[in-house]
Amino acid sequence: MTTPRDEPTNDQPPSAVRGRLRELIDANWTTQAIAVAVQLRLPDMLIDGPRSTETLAGQTSCHPPSLLRLLRALASIGIVTQQPDGCFALTDIGRVLGANAPGSMAAWAELSGTSSWVAWGQLLSCVQSGHSVGKQTTGADGFEHLQHDADAARLFNRAMVSVSQPVAAALASEVDFGGVAHVVDVGGGRGTLLAAVLRAHPRMQGTLFDMAHAVDAARAHLAEAGVLEHCHLVGGDFFEAVPAGADAYLLKTVLHDWNDERCVAILACCARSMPASGRLLVVERLMPARYAVTAHDQGVARGDLNMLVAQNGRERTLDEFCALLAAAGLVLVGSLTLSVGFSVLSATRI
Repeated sequence: MTTPRDEPTNDQPPSAVRGRLRELIDANWTTQAIAVAVQLRLPDMLIDGPRSTETLAGQTSCHPPSLLRLLRALASIGIVTQQPDGCFALTDIGRVLGANAPGSMAAWAELSGTSSWVAWGQLLSCVQSGHSVGKQTTGADGFEHLQHDADAARLFNRAMVSVSQPVAAALASEVDFGGVAHVVDVGGGRGTLLAAVLRAHPRMQGTLFDMAHAVDAARAHLAEAGVLEHCHLVGGDFFEAVPAGADAYLLKTVLHDWNDERCVAILACCARSMPASGRLLVVERLMPARYAVTAHDQGVARGDLNMLVAQNGRERTLDEFCALLAAAGLVLVGSLTLSVGFSVLSATRI
């Protein structure tokens, strides 16, 4: 007597194991559902109250039955709720997808569902070759493409702001900046980190240093934060030189973008610009020596693979960061784990 294929047998895994695995395999649909909701601006349309599918379809130029299917999917993951009358309303989580919501994650959601989505689709070739998508297609890594695509640069910079805000707030309040009169934020993007530090330490002067497209976008952001009068904005290439003579230099999630050789070049530029009493603060998530099934380790693992497909970069262990510092003429003198899970590595010149 044969056993039908769809009936469990003693050698099949428990249904809970298969169910959990199915959740992991199918997780991609939530990325796209949320990204499309943001692209259609549904959270912004629902911010003032519930709307019917027909009203939303008219505002978004969507096929009403298909939009209803998307809204139902969003309801199943807690982005919206369906009211008794059939209208849809935002949840507290959904409100964070509003473009102007405090701590908005809209740009990150859109980036994850568009350019990042395309890059992740090439993970197999990146694992096989050891090169990012950009390296395989154009021969180049880095962010130069953003200088020639204003829309992509705006989305990228907005996305970086959205994920940097909690880290910036934690660093500003939890790191001892005693004795620092002037700080340089190297690769500081739109200035989210620098703004948080200067708000917490109003007597401090700051310099934002990044590529021209990022510095141009930062001016309005720093003005809105009320710290522009304390800032110098400098465009340039951190592989060539960084502004000299500051008391402290910040490198937040910069090194994970690059391979070891490029990291040493960045660190060496910082070392050359630092006075003997200066210090460098490297802000990164530390890779564990051995991974466990935790939210922190999953975040590091996702970031590590994202750097593989997007930048030819990687996450690193503490020992690996120490080796990079030493190769650039720097030495680790302290470390601090922030409340948000990132680490701050403090280094000085050897």
